[in-house]
Amino acid sequence: CTKYGDPPRKSTFSPAAFNAVVDLCANLPKALTQKLPLTGKLLKFKDNTGEQRGACLISKKITKQLPLLVWLHPSLIPQNLIVLTGLLEATTTADLTNDKNRLGYHLLIVSGRNTPHFYPAPDKGGIGWDNWYRNYNRSDPKINVDAQAIDRFIKTAKSVATVDLKRVYMSGWSNGAAMAVQYGLNTPNIAAVAAYAAPDPYRDIHDPCAQKPYPPYLTPFLILYNQCDVFGICTTGQAFISDLLHRYPKLIAKFLVTDVLQLFLVNPPVCIDSSLLCG
Repeated sequence: CTKYGDPPRKSTFSPAAFNAVVDLCANLPKALTQKLPLTGKLLKFKDNTGEQRGACLISKKITKQLPLLVWLHPSLIPQNLIVLTGLLEATTTADLTNDKNRLGYHLLIVSGRNTPHFYPAPDKGGIGWDNWYRNYNRSDPKINVDAQAIDRFIKTAKSVATVDLKRVYMSGWSNGAAMAVQYGLNTPNIAAVAAYAAPDPYRDIHDPCAQKPYPPYLTPFLILYNQCDVFGICTTGQAFISDLLHRYPKLIAKFLVTDVLQLFLVNPPVCIDSSLLCG
């Protein structure tokens, strides 16, 4: 273990992650772009390991400043899974400013790397995010290169789109959600984080170098969990948030459980780890 947790996850330098975001940016769903004035711009950057990183900035031409929403995909599953989230459709309708003249947001979809993971099979490796190496020291050349890439793409998005600098938001799914929460707690000028099914980004049950979190920024965040989820994600996520709220009373952090599409229902919804009850 290191003072930042686990050693950096080594990438296979597979082009699959970069190619997936290139394809996504070049082939936005026609059913969407025919109705909405959206365009996709491919962003590229080589991180400190020399790996080519990619992101897709989806936006509409507008002179008024809009929020920037950064989305981090789940591990294993391609970036185009975003079509299932509703975030693409909301780019022109969501109200994140309390101003009806500035509806919508710019959407930045960042691609991870192909690395080993500290998750059970079948997610022991693949495209994802290294939230186990927690080096967010921007002056250190050995910074977590996933954080470095996100930093760079946010900076680029701000330079090429009309971004409301006070409204940069993070979101993600599963492994991407864990990275989004961890990034938000270690990065200045992130307005808030809203994520789905995040494993504990500091003390997941499979992490050999777990750490107690001491976030330098009390960025507000919310995590939505399934009542029945894999690998105890719901339970460990609840413990993660409870611990932070106990130690940082000024932090705004919310834990929500949904029973939508669940086989076994409890009202109000609570975490259920039993395979017998969850099916």
